[in-house]
Amino acid sequence: MPAFEDAGVKLYVLSYDEPDALADFRSAHEATFTMLSDPDSEVIRDFGILNTTIAEDDHPWYGIPYPGAYAIDSDGTIIAKFFENNFAVRPGPEQLLAAARGEDVAIEEATEAVGFVTAEVTLDGDSLPAGLTRQIVATLQVPEGQHLYGAPVPEGLVAASIELDEVPGILTYTPLAPATRSLTLGGDGHTLQVYDGDVVLRLPVAQNGREMEKDDDGRWVTISGRVRWQACDDEACGLPEEQPFTFRVRAGYTVMSDMGPGEGKVPAMDGAAHFEKMIARRRSVA
Repeated sequence: MPAFEDAGVKLYVLSYDEPDALADFRSAHEATFTMLSDPDSEVIRDFGILNTTIAEDDHPWYGIPYPGAYAIDSDGTIIAKFFENNFAVRPGPEQLLAAARGEDVAIEEATEAVGFVTAEVTLDGDSLPAGLTRQIVATLQVPEGQHLYGAPVPEGLVAASIELDEVPGILTYTPLAPATRSLTLGGDGHTLQVYDGDVVLRLPVAQNGREMEKDDDGRWVTISGRVRWQACDDEACGLPEEQPFTFRVRAGYTVMSDMGPGEGKVPAMDGAAHFEKMIARRRSVA
């Protein structure tokens, strides 16, 4: 929270849980941000983020939203949003702060000039706790007069992309890339999508909380892969290039709401009692 406060960014959480559940969460985890209760899902429906993967019956979790976050400026305009289908995954605080500031936040980097293109690969956090996404950010500086291809491309050409090795426990999500323009090749008439100028690619990643390296210093995850691209001008294309990268960062577990059956991990949260109350509420409206 100090980083949000220093940036002048206010944090609000909207939850399907009832006020007393949020109060217990706040007390158990010493939360200092504002938590808003929407037990009838009125605001959730107004925003169009009702989680439709849960059947509309007496399921206690029917009414929850898709997990996500909005960054809103001082005029009330949404300037960025982060949503995933996986209820256990959330964007990391670095992504939220970067969106609110209009900046990029990154640590560890590997920079190397390859051919005519300079490739910089960074990870936007110093850890990868289970339940949070971090972004691998590839910044490709392209000389004037050249362009990179966006997917899809015909055989023989390489689109700019971030590719991960098959590392157990590492999950990937929808990649993010800038807009492309159409370019029709003079020789065969193919129309391809190209990036003009410098290109920033982003790949959200997460870990499943199980496949972690352990040593005396704690738990760790390793993410490795490569950035691939092919630079071309109006007359010819260069050879495909790639920049390998490896990040070894701390792993961990995020603070979850503990709203499930059985004995909760955080005694002060009393998650089992709130879960039973949620079930009773659903049955009363079924």
